[in-house]
Amino acid sequence: MTRMRPDGIVTIATDFGVQDAYAGAVKGILLRINPRLRIVDITHQIPSFDILEGAFNLNFYYRFFPRGTIHLLVVDPGVGGKRKGILIKSDDFFFVGPDNGVFSFVYDRENIREIRNLTNPAYFLQRVSPTFHARDIFAPVCAYLSLGVEPKEFGTSAEVCYKFKFPEPVCGKDRLRGEIIHIDRFGNLISNISSDLLKDEKIRIKVGRRTIKGLGGFYAEAKKRELIALIGSSNYLEISVSQGSARKLLKARAGGKITVEKIKK
Repeated sequence: MTRMRPDGIVTIATDFGVQDAYAGAVKGILLRINPRLRIVDITHQIPSFDILEGAFNLNFYYRFFPRGTIHLLVVDPGVGGKRKGILIKSDDFFFVGPDNGVFSFVYDRENIREIRNLTNPAYFLQRVSPTFHARDIFAPVCAYLSLGVEPKEFGTSAEVCYKFKFPEPVCGKDRLRGEIIHIDRFGNLISNISSDLLKDEKIRIKVGRRTIKGLGGFYAEAKKRELIALIGSSNYLEISVSQGSARKLLKARAGGKITVEKIKK
């Protein structure tokens, strides 16, 4: 079971960027309520309003933190609207943020113990801005949670959280069709095809007008500026260029198609 410590960890990931002081204000509220907190900045460079990117990033890092970590994730294009704020408690972690799909992977992959809509203003700032719930609602909730306030105190119980429809690969007899769901800063194209779907068979991968034969094991297997397909650290099929950018070489973007074909003997 998740257990809280006043000197515990809160991770923060947002689409706030680093030019403005929004992330700093969130951290200020966390530390004002609980000065013993340890804050870990994951990223503030999630593309603006991109909920799927936020969900993908969270899925990449959350499991590597100690049990009891609170993960604050804010990509919130609907702030001030009808979407609710939410607290999710799993066996090992807590998740706080907008209920707009950013916790879709968590809901599918964690053993969820409790879900609460954030409805109790006793744990918000006294004045809540309709445009900055990260500072005025989510940060105070995280801080009070770290001090041992029980999840039930923050609001009403919910059965489920909002979950977007994740694009699933289409499987055929000798062909698998997927798509690019994330492009990292190195230009690597990360697909929705997990390693579980790729058996020990001879395959070729088609992306754009290019074809790659077989899977590599690591980036340096390819020659400089050469395309390579491999299973990346996210455990998904990834298209990369050794010391280069697959995004630039292939002029790729999220949503682009990737096809895996079995090579017949």
